[in-house]
Amino acid sequence: MDKINELVQWIGSIELSQVINVIICIIAIIFTVIISPFLSLAIAKIFGWKKTKAELKNSVVYNASKYFLIATGVLFSTKILGLNEDLNNFLDKLYRIAIVWIIAKTASDVFSNRRLLTSRLKDKANDPMVNIINKIIKVVLYILAAYLTLKEFNYDLGGILTGLGLSTAIIALAAQDTVKDVFSGLSIFWDKPFAIGDWVEIGDVSGTVENITFRSTKLRTTEDTIITIQNSAISSENIINWGVIKKRIYKANLKLPLETEEVTVEKVLNRIRFILKYNKEIIKNSVSVHLNEIKEDGININIYLETNITAYGAYQDFCNKLNLTLLNILETQGIKLAYPGQNIYIKNVEEGYQINKKENHQQFNLEQEKHIKPVKVNNTAKNKK
Repeated sequence: MDKINELVQWIGSIELSQVINVIICIIAIIFTVIISPFLSLAIAKIFGWKKTKAELKNSVVYNASKYFLIATGVLFSTKILGLNEDLNNFLDKLYRIAIVWIIAKTASDVFSNRRLLTSRLKDKANDPMVNIINKIIKVVLYILAAYLTLKEFNYDLGGILTGLGLSTAIIALAAQDTVKDVFSGLSIFWDKPFAIGDWVEIGDVSGTVENITFRSTKLRTTEDTIITIQNSAISSENIINWGVIKKRIYKANLKLPLETEEVTVEKVLNRIRFILKYNKEIIKNSVSVHLNEIKEDGININIYLETNITAYGAYQDFCNKLNLTLLNILETQGIKLAYPGQNIYIKNVEEGYQINKKENHQQFNLEQEKHIKPVKVNNTAKNKK
């Protein structure tokens, strides 16, 4: 602030000759601002001569050149003013700080170039790992620029670093779960068990990967809802990635009734093999159709095949068509699939029941007669009358 106040006081005490120098300085600064875009464009053409003018103006070289020319032009313009040594040193210090931030911004833009990073990492341009690397590099570059800036103003960085170290320890203790999520996120980025757009199953949750960050991963479910899972939870679960499969497997078991004739079973087997053999969506030499079991509940035909259809919706359509084809084959042979059940045989005991019923009736009559008590008649009283 003292240097700035000194500069203001100097401006207030300037003479006529100094006014002329100030005007020349302002004109030089304006000229630098006007001419710097054209010079920057010419420099950018040297490094990217095949690009259009709009592309050149958005390039890293153009922006870096423009900022550098403006900062340098402003510095040399101030030399016209004839300032004292302290002010010149102060302006030189500001110039060095400006150059540091220009370099930091240029390096950040260079590393933000996805093609540069993806060519090194041999990965997709939208890989979240690229975003994370960009952020880390930017943070490091700007921290370094801030460090150099404070150093130019002679700040005691030892105390600041000590305080930062203590604060970092306190924050780490208070945010152990967050730190755990971050390290789990780094593990996900390096191992790459899944990428954005993959359909995955993580524990009991499944969906399409929408976003991956240091702390969490977001999945979009079939109900079109977003589920956020902490990376620390993902690292302890089994992950099934359906987005990287190269083929899908179809399996089916057809259980025919036991009374199905051998000739009919053979016709069904041959018919299924013939249709599957000429299906273009089925991988050749992957078809297996066999009568593998005969049990008390039916005759089992096992079907196994592989297909190149990996998209979930398309695979469901493929299974739907194949199942309808199998049902059609069974219908043309007049076969209905067997289902689990039990046969119950009931013995005919109607005749024996009738005999037992008659005997029981006779026995009841005898018992009834036993319980009838004889009635005595008083003949004496009758004779007296």
